[in-house]
Amino acid sequence: MQSLANNLHYDVVICVGPQHIEIAKIVINQVKRFFQAQQIYVITHASHFEKFQVLSLSNLVLVNENELFDQFNFQSVADFLKQRINNGDRAGWYFQQFLKMEISKIIQSDYYLIWDADTIPLKPIDFFDKEERALIHKSEENHNPYFETLEHILGLKKTVNYSFISEHFMVQTKLMQNMLLEISTNAGNQAWPYYILENITTKDLALSGFSEYETYGNFLNSTYPDNFRLRTSPSELLNTTRNGSMILGTLPNTKDLNFLEVLGLHYATFEIWQDINPKKIKTNKRRIALFFS
Repeated sequence: MQSLANNLHYDVVICVGPQHIEIAKIVINQVKRFFQAQQIYVITHASHFEKFQVLSLSNLVLVNENELFDQFNFQSVADFLKQRINNGDRAGWYFQQFLKMEISKIIQSDYYLIWDADTIPLKPIDFFDKEERALIHKSEENHNPYFETLEHILGLKKTVNYSFISEHFMVQTKLMQNMLLEISTNAGNQAWPYYILENITTKDLALSGFSEYETYGNFLNSTYPDNFRLRTSPSELLNTTRNGSMILGTLPNTKDLNFLEVLGLHYATFEIWQDINPKKIKTNKRRIALFFS
């Protein structure tokens, strides 16, 4: 399929926590290599900036995670959780979702691609169809608390029979801004992230009570359903794996990525929490070395 990247302008947004810095540097270089993004926004703590500046990319924009909001930051989320459930462990998980939404207010392109910091692209990907509709990579996840929160904050029920959760999402900038405006209007004088947190039930707040992908996806489907389409044709479907770490370890090298590329994968996710067998990884890497020798 003919790429429309030259016709539709988009940026890439990657949220990076301290546990993903090294893998994120690989991700950024691969994003630069395969995607035709105008700007690559990396949202992270200011103390990590120098680790990304060494990449020397002219279109890399570093965003201080604690300055994107006015009077709201990581500590704000942690304090809220500690006050309500006496446990701030999930602060980072909620905060990174809010960051990927709030950044829509400074994005200059018509679209921005949210991309996971542990997911490495392995070949070019078309994110729009011939009618310039954003292509959605659906999944089968169905976590009910996400939709309970959605109904509380926007008055919307789940509008589709699939999940919008993926390792990436092409967001229409203006539509995300419109959604935040609606949430902010419902929140009144309260900052919209607090409003979302307060509308997550206590039993779900310590776990997973909100999804930015499910929220935006269902808002998109309820307002502008003609602006996107599910990937359906063989040329649009993506071949992916979430088990990169189990195959090659948490920090693959160039030879590892070349091997995955030869396998035909569009991208591979390297999750740091996976239970990895060092002997198995060593065997896999030996096979890769033989394959390329």
